[in-house]
Amino acid sequence: MVNSDLNYEPIPDLISMARKSSVGNVSFSYHRHDACEVFLFLSGNIDFYIEQTCFSPAPGSLILLNPQEMHRVQSLDNAPYDRIVINLQKEYMDALSPDGFSLANCFYARPIGLQNVRVLSPDSLNEFLSLYERLEAGISSKCFGSTVIRNAYASLLLLLINREFQSDPSVCHNVMPPYIIGSMQYISSHLTESIRLSVLAEKYHISECYLSSQFKSHTGMTLRSYLLDRKISCAKLLLQKGASVTEACYGSGFNDYANFIRSFKKSVGVSPGKFRQIKG
Repeated sequence: MVNSDLNYEPIPDLISMARKSSVGNVSFSYHRHDACEVFLFLSGNIDFYIEQTCFSPAPGSLILLNPQEMHRVQSLDNAPYDRIVINLQKEYMDALSPDGFSLANCFYARPIGLQNVRVLSPDSLNEFLSLYERLEAGISSKCFGSTVIRNAYASLLLLLINREFQSDPSVCHNVMPPYIIGSMQYISSHLTESIRLSVLAEKYHISECYLSSQFKSHTGMTLRSYLLDRKISCAKLLLQKGASVTEACYGSGFNDYANFIRSFKKSVGVSPGKFRQIKG
């Protein structure tokens, strides 16, 4: 379950998967996971948001997300919304990868928030669904050799996904309003500066109230929550690259060390020092 205050969902297993169906209002705030995600859209009428892009996926759309990519889904009507979601830890994919090739390439070998989508052909969709069913059976099985079976079908499914992502990206019409895109870009590139709602509103010639309400409508987050999330994300990257806790604090735009420690632990679940020890 996503914590709407933290916009962060931990994935405890090396691999987890589910086929889900919903009817009625389905809406999530922007969030990210600490694992990679495979999302196969089967049916429904939804808007899918990834970073600064919003599009309506076609049935058979395969969407990949790495842990840095914020995303959300919003259903547009009461049509049955069916999808398959698979979460995989990078270390699991690395362990399955043959020498000289990483099965995680499809998640990371592209710009953040771009080229995330491929629409599967009927043959590829049937192959995906068949491998999914066999992988699901392997995961739930308790018989001798079940781990070998799981790993074999996970490898085959990841090979299929990597093959699909070697093709040209599917064209997705971005319906995110320019002032929302611009505000997100401005925040991301000015984290160490004082960012005021009035400056953003004036920049796009709209009222502060309208910008605030529209930002919440499109992202499920307030501007303040989005800014905090971006700062925490920046701090995590700095810590992973070897920065000290103090360097990560001020390098990500926090001006108060105690507030940084408190906010980081609330969002990530561990202190910055512990995170650096685990991920650095």
